[in-house]
Amino acid sequence: MKRRIRVLAGLVFLILFVSGCTTAVMLGVGAGAGIGSYSYIKGELKADYPYPYDQTWKASLAALKRLEVEVADQQRDALGGKITGKRGDGKPVVVKIKDKGLGVTTVGIRVGNFGDREASRKIHQTILKILKG
Repeated sequence: MKRRIRVLAGLVFLILFVSGCTTAVMLGVGAGAGIGSYSYIKGELKADYPYPYDQTWKASLAALKRLEVEVADQQRDALGGKITGKRGDGKPVVVKIKDKGLGVTTVGIRVGNFGDREASRKIHQTILKILKG
């Protein structure tokens, strides 16, 4: 019975991985802060932060400023928000922030029109550094 469950779980993972539906990438930078993993879906790199929404919003703005991303627009309400801007090379940057409640916030970052995983990861790392103080 246990073998069947393992085989089934392996097949499900393989199907998701091959189809490109979701790719979870373990990154050491997040493991110490309780982040654990990032998911990269359709060009957007997402992570859950164990920090309140307001604190994560401020850290995201500070990270964009530190990385010299020119913020063009900010839209925010009590449940979530979106920050849009441009990097120095002209690539658009979109940061979506969602309050999940109980001090957890989801941040999704897309750099460029089709996504740039490494550039998005760098923004996530900078947000985390600011949050950790």
